[in-house]
Amino acid sequence: MDNREKMNIVIISGPTASGKTKKAVEFCKAKNGEIISCDSRQIYRYLDIGTNKEGIFIQDDIREIDGVLQHLTDIINPDQTYSAAEFARNADLKIAKITNKGKIPIITGGAGLYIKALLYGLDEMPKADESLRKELSVKSQEELYNKLLGLDPEAAKKNKRNPQRLLRALEVNIISGKTLKEHIKPKNSRYNFKHFSISVENEVLYRKINERCKQMIENGMIEETQKVLDMGFDKKCPALSSIGHKHIVQYLDKQISKSDVILEFSKDTRHYAKRQNTWFRAQPNIEFI
Repeated sequence: MDNREKMNIVIISGPTASGKTKKAVEFCKAKNGEIISCDSRQIYRYLDIGTNKEGIFIQDDIREIDGVLQHLTDIINPDQTYSAAEFARNADLKIAKITNKGKIPIITGGAGLYIKALLYGLDEMPKADESLRKELSVKSQEELYNKLLGLDPEAAKKNKRNPQRLLRALEVNIISGKTLKEHIKPKNSRYNFKHFSISVENEVLYRKINERCKQMIENGMIEETQKVLDMGFDKKCPALSSIGHKHIVQYLDKQISKSDVILEFSKDTRHYAKRQNTWFRAQPNIEFI
């Protein structure tokens, strides 16, 4: 895209439980827009409660929230993976379609890497090495972290609680001999954009997170997880390795109590929100609201 071809988009980001979707729906109603979900968990089918989806499911990748269309949820199965590059490609197509309808695309979510990939593209990274990945995948999360810590401390600390990203960062380093940061080059934006990020005081945000996590469990997140396991999906698949679901798997395996599920789920979600806030504060051209 050159400057004449750049389309206009709006981004509404922020930490989990900050009210992004509600704000996006209000914006869409006022400005004639449609939402493109930028959430690394709502991409999974069958896990509506556990990923806090809103509105009514219409078809794969489209929901309706209070009369506003939301795109790019419910697009892959729990055992599939999805990258920031794939999000950027899919979002590009949605942005073009929404723009051609005379509406404004509203990119809404807390997946910072997805937003970065959409706005600036991704640097060329070594392709996945299946034999190396197989070798690394048998290591525990702690082993992956400790190994990466000696090679790329920054990536290790950023992704300490995300085994998939730890594995990928380690794979990139072993293949190329470079850290993730060394692969990143400055770029111009691919879109004309306004980026609003919701800022919430920690005390308020953490209270909302605690309440939400408890409510999700009470609303049937455990039963929903069991249903996905009953469908034949492995308990170690990507979707069930995420915050909340991994704790429920431990509960179903009788390793922890239900009260422990809520405590650990809430704690890890608060840590995740803190990392999200750190990410967005470090990005350029953001207006905090």
